[in-house]
Amino acid sequence: MLGSQLNAAFGNEFLVLSILGDLDAAVSAAGTTQGTATALTASTSIVTTVGAGSGVILPTLSKKDRLHVANHGANTLAVYPPTGGKLSNNTANRPALIAVGKCADFVCIDTVNFSVLLGA
Repeated sequence: MLGSQLNAAFGNEFLVLSILGDLDAAVSAAGTTQGTATALTASTSIVTTVGAGSGVILPTLSKKDRLHVANHGANTLAVYPPTGGKLSNNTANRPALIAVGKCADFVCIDTVNFSVLLGA
C-alpha cells in the first residue's frame, strides 16, 4: 500500500499514513476495558466477533483523519478513544457504543480526541 511504502521510505513521520485506506474485514473485539480492547489498525474495520461487553480501541491519529467501524457481531460493541482521549466531548476514556448491525464514523480532532457520528 502507498502508506506502507511511505512509512518504509520516510520512517515514523508517516506512520499514520500506513493505516489510511486499509480495510480489516474480520476484527475480533476483546477485553472489557480500554486497556484490554483490541487495537484497530485499519481505516475501515468490520468487527465480526463481539462478545458481551467487549470492545476495540482507536489508534492515535492526526487531525482530520477518519475511521469507519462497523459492528457485524452478536453484541453491542464498545469503541474506546486512545488513552486520555474523548469521543464527541464525552468523559475521557469513555467508549462509544455501536449496536449490532450499525456503524460509526470517527473524525480525529487532535490525535486522541474524536468527533463521532453513530449510525441510528
